[in-house]
Amino acid sequence: MSAVKVSDLFKESAGWYDFFIDFHDYKLCGDLPDIFGRDEELDLADMFHIHLAATEAVQAKWRAAKLQFRRTTDPDQPEEGFWLIYAYDLLRDEYLLLTILGPDAHSREQWGAYLRDLHSKIVGPWIMGQVIYSDPD
Repeated sequence: MSAVKVSDLFKESAGWYDFFIDFHDYKLCGDLPDIFGRDEELDLADMFHIHLAATEAVQAKWRAAKLQFRRTTDPDQPEEGFWLIYAYDLLRDEYLLLTILGPDAHSREQWGAYLRDLHSKIVGPWIMGQVIYSDPD
């Protein structure tokens, strides 16, 4: 059965529990919240990102979009670029919430090394079963 786990790092994000609830309902129940946009793989194994609408204006634009795939932010407007970063373990059918990136989440120069660090220190050990994260308290 699918489950959503939360890393200690994610719990440092402002409003983390609300993001957890939205993510849980999105992945396990199919309820797409207005603040969630395109959901895509990263170029790191088992890691993904969801575009986040950081302003009401972006949320209004996304509500009008017919396809979730079109719910993105413009890289030329870096102040609107926020992503929710998560991992997925196919064998256990579990998601692990990692962090919120932004602004300028599209910037590989700014975030690339950080994402690789998350992969080596959190995602890899979690996928290998060396670290266990629980459901939120």
